[in-house]
Amino acid sequence: MNLTVQKPLFNLTALPVRDLDRQLARQLLHYETRLHASSNSSASAEQLQALQLAGLMVSVALGKGQVCLPLSQCWVSDLQEPWHGIGPQRLHSLLAGCATVYVAGRDSAYAQQPLVLAGQRLYLARYYFYEQDVLAQLEQRLASPLQVDDSALAEVLNALFPTLPAGQTDWQKVAAATACLQRFTVITGGPGTGKTTTVTRLLSALLSTQPELSIALAAPTGKAAARMTESIRNAKLKGALPYAEQIPDDSFTLHRLLGWTPNGFRYGAQRHLPFDCVVVDEASMVDLPMMHHLLMALAPHTRLILLGDRDQLASVEAGSVLADLCDAGVEHGPDTAFATRLSALTGYPLQQVAEVACSPMQNALAQLRVSHRFDASSGIGQLAAAVNNSDIRAAQQAFRTFVEQIRTYELGQQDAPPYWNNNDWQQNVRAGLQGFCHAVTAQRPATEVFDAFGQYRLLVALRNGQSGVEEVNRQVEQLLVKQGLLPGRPEKGLWYAGRPVMISRNDYDLGLFNGDVGITLWHTDGSKPQLKVAFPDSDGGIRWLLPSRLPAHETAFAMTVHKSQGSEFTRVCLLLPEQWQNVITRELIYTAITRAREQFDVFSSSDSWERGVRARVQRASGLREALWPQAANEVEELL
Repeated sequence: MNLTVQKPLFNLTALPVRDLDRQLARQLLHYETRLHASSNSSASAEQLQALQLAGLMVSVALGKGQVCLPLSQCWVSDLQEPWHGIGPQRLHSLLAGCATVYVAGRDSAYAQQPLVLAGQRLYLARYYFYEQDVLAQLEQRLASPLQVDDSALAEVLNALFPTLPAGQTDWQKVAAATACLQRFTVITGGPGTGKTTTVTRLLSALLSTQPELSIALAAPTGKAAARMTESIRNAKLKGALPYAEQIPDDSFTLHRLLGWTPNGFRYGAQRHLPFDCVVVDEASMVDLPMMHHLLMALAPHTRLILLGDRDQLASVEAGSVLADLCDAGVEHGPDTAFATRLSALTGYPLQQVAEVACSPMQNALAQLRVSHRFDASSGIGQLAAAVNNSDIRAAQQAFRTFVEQIRTYELGQQDAPPYWNNNDWQQNVRAGLQGFCHAVTAQRPATEVFDAFGQYRLLVALRNGQSGVEEVNRQVEQLLVKQGLLPGRPEKGLWYAGRPVMISRNDYDLGLFNGDVGITLWHTDGSKPQLKVAFPDSDGGIRWLLPSRLPAHETAFAMTVHKSQGSEFTRVCLLLPEQWQNVITRELIYTAITRAREQFDVFSSSDSWERGVRARVQRASGLREALWPQAANEVEELL
């Protein structure tokens, strides 16, 4: 039979969504009518409308980093489209009757449907199966006990971790003991808590009991991988660790580790990675698809250790896997039996952090609690804690109490000029970069120039717009030239001494990675001086490259908060747009604050700051609920 498609009850072209979202909704409607036509059946207008709008919104949700669409979100979205009395239960019933929707848990087999309805969540099918595979892999590893000689392990740990004075707990030692006892562990902690130091000693402990252990170090980006390599090399140099020579001196990006090709990954379920232990740093940046590919590529016996800050920004792509694994926002401890075992291994009483058994993850989660970057009682520590708790009053109190260390400047007052005409902002930038500019113009050695550049960083929330990274870099460049601090661009070309650049595309031949920062300087190499771009190398030296050889790059006086993850600077200035946008969340602000060692300044309107501190990155998925059944709640806010 020929089926006439009912005209939708809303206009797709009028909705404030991406073309990609509209196209998916159209294709779902077309596919649904085709399937009904092939089976000599028909769908009601109400059913087609529900499918089209729900399909549109699941695409919108995915574009905002969510793995799925809780059906309850259909009534709190910003699309403002009428549902004509369709409530959550009715919507569920309508979708469950669609040929293009696979209902999880039914007897009928999955038949390549593009959508999956699991309880009150709607998924694009691929992401549903990514999530299910991740859960299955984690459950298998968490349920596979290791045979460990506790007395021998305790002796190794005592040799690697010096005993602290009475009343103090070495959380690094506790984390190492936790990871030695199982195949999967998450070690989480804020900035400066010593995650890479911990994992270096942990790997030494594992090698002491299993000398033939093969190890791979990895991170989501080239920059993070390079930082991990540098940190572990430094940790190895600080102390004479057993089997230090067997701890790798290099690390992979996850794409390189898994052997990315245009046709897919070389390693996967059919071909496992040849390692006994894989350590992944900056795990908060790992999205759900990449976590799926990583877990599927691990042999059943392989240990996986994830390092990261559960309170930092989530991955750019879909999912917030690390936050889900840790049940971020809730404090958890090991169950009583496991806490007793850890106490015997480490010599520290851990009964105060133990709790009743509530999740298979709680014994696989180790938290580092002492920051060596800044004290918890410092202004930066107090402000970071207040923001992490969305406590506006505590943040205001911190600003009043620690005026020498943390400062806030109001933008967006009536008749106020743009930030680049704000005297306080100009003075902040000039003071922050003056030492760097002097080192450039005085032609100091490149290492000194990099040291000066690392003293201060301007962070922004957005890429585009008046407060976006491109415009801010242009304004900073103009300010420094106007003040006579830098020579500025020649009439033709972009390059001048003092221009910092950030690489935005990996180039493995040159050894440059997305996020690497170089500085343009005059360089003499047996001929007349010429402008070259200096990059620090892994051995503490400097590499010089002609500007024409660089892969894609951009000026980097300022960078986005996302790009700053894993870095630290003496002083940080955060610039937020005057009008709040949904990318400005407490995770973004917390990440910016914790990049600073000694001083943090923020330029923002009151509205943008307060709404940002209150907003959370809440990404819908089924992962947290499955791992933490007592703690998980349905996401009700679509960011």
